[in-house]
Parts: sequence; C-alpha cells; structure tokens
Amino acid sequence: MFSRQPPWSAFLDSLLPSEAELLAQRGDEESLRAALGLEPGHADAAVQLARILHGRWQDQEALEILGNVHGSFAADGLSARIRLERSRVPDLSQAFAALDAGDDEQALDLLIEAITLARGSRDEIRRVVVGILDELGLDDPLATRSRTRLASALY
Repeated sequence: MFSRQPPWSAFLDSLLPSEAELLAQRGDEESLRAALGLEPGHADAAVQLARILHGRWQDQEALEILGNVHGSFAADGLSARIRLERSRVPDLSQAFAALDAGDDEQALDLLIEAITLARGSRDEIRRVVVGILDELGLDDPLATRSRTRLASALY
C-alpha cells in the first residue's frame, strides 16, 4: 500500500529540530557523539564535543571532529586555537585563559593586539577572533567594537 504525504508535511517537518539537533541540545558527551553519528558535520555538536575533548587535552580527536564541519566560523576558530596552542608561537596563553574564564572582552583585546605583533600566525589568530565574534552574534556591542578593531589590526 502506498502512503502519500500531503505537500505541506515536508514543510512542517523542516521546521522541527532534527534528531541530531535534539541530541546536541542536551550537551553531554554521549549525546554529542550520537548527534555526530547521525550528522558528522553538525557544527553545534562538533564544537561542543571538541571543547570537551580540548578540556581533556584530547586535541587530535577534537581536530578530527572539527575537520568534518564546513562553513562554521566557531569550528574554524576552535581548530585555529588548538593549532596555535600546539605551536606555542606566539604565546597566547593569557588570551586563551581569559576566553576560558568567560572574559571575552579581555580575550579579544589580547588576541587582536597579538595580530599586530604576529607574523606567521596572523591568519590563525584572526580565525580565533572571528570564531569568538560569530558566537557573540552580530548585534553584540563587544562584537561590533571588536570587528572594527580587528579590521584596523589586519589592514
């Protein structure tokens, strides 16, 4: 027997969160891994899980997970941060400590200042800054000020 869905059914289904999105919203490691099992490129799940792994110094696995994500500034920024931490050039430990403590303003100040001093790492630092700005959102006043400062530092 052939069952035919009404044309509006697909539209309504598209408005509902996917199973992967529902799992990602839980935020625990098991749910995040399950979400990525369903959608390996799910940006929110990948960034959350990569942060958990990075916190446990499992950076290689974090980079592998982030490598499946395309078009996410947050994922790109976290990948850049991990690569910068591994290289230890330049020393951005204060900026990353501020970021981990939730002090986005100090982290952005230190990272943007580092762009002006860095030579070979400018693009990676820029990626970290853009990732932070993306997570803050377009309307955040700190993001607005920081975008202007970033542009000045780059050009």
